[in-house]
Amino acid sequence: MYQYSPLEESKGEIRLLELHPGDSGKGIQCSLRHATLASTLEYTALSYTWGDPKNLKAIVVDGETLEVTANLFDALRHLRSLRKTQTFWVDAVCINQGDLGERSKQVLRMRDIYAFAKTVKVWLGPADDDDDCAAMALVKKLGAAVSDPEEALAQGFNEYEQAFMGIFEGAEPGVVRALGRLFKRPWWTRIWVVQELSLAKQQAAIVRCGEAAAPWLSFLIAAYAIESCWFVVDAIVSLVAPDDKVDAFNNGIRMAQCRRVDPTHPPFALLELLHQHRDCESTDPRDKVYGLLGLSGDAEDIGITPSYDQTPEEIFIDLFEKHVLATKSLDMICAVRFPRRPTNLPSWVPDWSVDQTVPGICINDRYVGGNDFAASPIAHFQRYAASGASLPQVSFSGMRMSAMGICFGRIASVGCVDEGMTFDDIESFGRADETGKSASESDTFNEWLNMVLDSPIWDDIAGRYGKEDVIDAFCRTMVGNRNNRMMRPPDQADTDPEAQRDDLDDTPSEYSETVDENGDDGKQAEEDDAMSVSSEDSVLFSPHEMLRMTIDGFRSSIQVAWGKRFAIFDSGHIGIVPEQARVGDVVAVLLGCTMPLLLRRNQGSVCSVLGECYVHGAMDGEVLQESAQEMLLLE
Repeated sequence: MYQYSPLEESKGEIRLLELHPGDSGKGIQCSLRHATLASTLEYTALSYTWGDPKNLKAIVVDGETLEVTANLFDALRHLRSLRKTQTFWVDAVCINQGDLGERSKQVLRMRDIYAFAKTVKVWLGPADDDDDCAAMALVKKLGAAVSDPEEALAQGFNEYEQAFMGIFEGAEPGVVRALGRLFKRPWWTRIWVVQELSLAKQQAAIVRCGEAAAPWLSFLIAAYAIESCWFVVDAIVSLVAPDDKVDAFNNGIRMAQCRRVDPTHPPFALLELLHQHRDCESTDPRDKVYGLLGLSGDAEDIGITPSYDQTPEEIFIDLFEKHVLATKSLDMICAVRFPRRPTNLPSWVPDWSVDQTVPGICINDRYVGGNDFAASPIAHFQRYAASGASLPQVSFSGMRMSAMGICFGRIASVGCVDEGMTFDDIESFGRADETGKSASESDTFNEWLNMVLDSPIWDDIAGRYGKEDVIDAFCRTMVGNRNNRMMRPPDQADTDPEAQRDDLDDTPSEYSETVDENGDDGKQAEEDDAMSVSSEDSVLFSPHEMLRMTIDGFRSSIQVAWGKRFAIFDSGHIGIVPEQARVGDVVAVLLGCTMPLLLRRNQGSVCSVLGECYVHGAMDGEVLQESAQEMLLLE
């Protein structure tokens, strides 16, 4: 078996793999050499997914055997030249995986390794059939349709939509389906590839699938092309595979959004990177954090350095505590999700090893230092501020955190879990039957709205929001009081024409409505021409018009409720809460946290964190003026 010689850290050494020439029928022969990492060093960095760690094959390094995963073996076999030796950097071979100390140090160098590489080659895996090769050609064709890829990736692809449409319509359905399958390859969901390709020289990066190759930027363009022509692409794919979902292109868009090609833009914030790539996979759960440090602009300030001597739980706890101290914010607690894998992780620490199956509500800073710089793509986002401008007052002791906060209500009633209102007939929302009960095509919407109309504490709800504004409060709660541009929908009294526009610039018709405490409808909203209303039903209101959104804008915004429940609190507040919520759970605002949290009291005064909430009327510091602060003990 191959024995590694140690790297000289003082010289900044890395190992490079010399891949010797050979044809496909011969074993893989290579050698390793040490080199000082510098921008002038010429090598190709390989980006691939390890695959099954138990499925191993042998290569020969300097005359000795070294086992690698079958996927890496296939990559080296396909990338090998027939005539010349090639120089690669490959993590599984160039880092001594059995030396935890070396792994920890070399992980910190991967940022420069991929940035300095002459080119980065992506290995998606062998081609499954001829359609995969044709799909790679389709990628190149879509890429060639764009005159300036970087400008289009920054400004949008509206001017290319017709060209994309023609290319898709001219392609064989099986090839279009194969293109979608390329984005489903395991490579796209590996955590390490995020920084590997974000830091690579974009114009020089190449994607390989079997013997076929395409430019990296063409793949990003192809992802946006599918998005802009989704209905056409979905219809084409359904001709040959009716059950196929055309959604994996989002993997390409996610990768495109984490590139920092403009050095004048601030670097990314670690917390936002953790959120954005939470669904990515890694063989080692510790890499869900370590794999993003190279892209993070605040990792050094936070004080996180790789250490494979620590358990995942120790790393997640250490990250939380250091993040609070460095950022003066408790917003990382908003990332708590269920289910949780480790059994010995405090409830207030997010389990980053678990996918984020339910979308979050909290709007995080994407960039270090905030988003208010020139040309920021999210400068218009309006963040929540449940704790105002307060700073966290916390202390840590083992598995417990003490935090100053305000408990301002308990759940009085809680509804069903939203399992997909966004796919229901949204135009039927607001329809009522002859008794005044909600009669839309969505069972979830009906249950949630009827909870309000029939609530035993209706007077408290009406007292908090105003009798005539309860329905408005309900509609705003459903979307977290944000449109799909993450901006607060205008109030009905707002006459500013710009405020009346959502992202699609549709201006809805005007209307008014009131609902009394018995659920009887007052003034009836103007009926939408597209809405079909039976003779027994009437339209109480139209949520998307009330919020001055288009149907598509409202459909997008209501996704924030997916996987969550609607709740009414004994304080008269209404809100969106985690699936685990039950009657009696407490809602609180912790100082330094932009979101209210749902807590469950355990024995004595100790509480567990269930997750973030949207509570209407408590998102801009209102409760700081209404209730007394207390020290909360969380475990």
